Amino acid sequence: MFKKSLLICLWGIGLLGCQQQPAFELADNPLDGGRYFIESCLHGEFKKARFYLIDDSTNQSGFEEISKHYYTLDKEGRQQLRQASIQINNINALDSNTSVIYYQNSFDKEAKKIKVLRTEKGWKVDLRF
Repeated sequence: MFKKSLLICLWGIGLLGCQQQPAFELADNPLDGGRYFIESCLHGEFKKARFYLIDDSTNQSGFEEISKHYYTLDKEGRQQLRQASIQINNINALDSNTSVIYYQNSFDKEAKKIKVLRTEKGWKVDLRF
């Protein structure tokens, strides 16, 4: 009886462990927060990218546009994005809690910028910029 109870408890713990959200590394600085977000978007890892995004309706709307754009590309275009490198052009610290990262990727070479904010859960991207 004890063995059955122990097995059921271990099985339940294992099942709960499988359902937890993956633990992503917290961003310790604005460069890491921005880089983790950008890399995840380029690689099509949108669950990970969402972790590095400030969670509000405006950011979610912008994030949906980013993910839709990714999936409008053909297979070759998505592959080129996954292989693209990030080129950081400038990091501008607006204050101790806010920075702007100016960057482009080697695939489309289009100049872009994102705002990164310090939060209780590490540095996160704010697309409302």
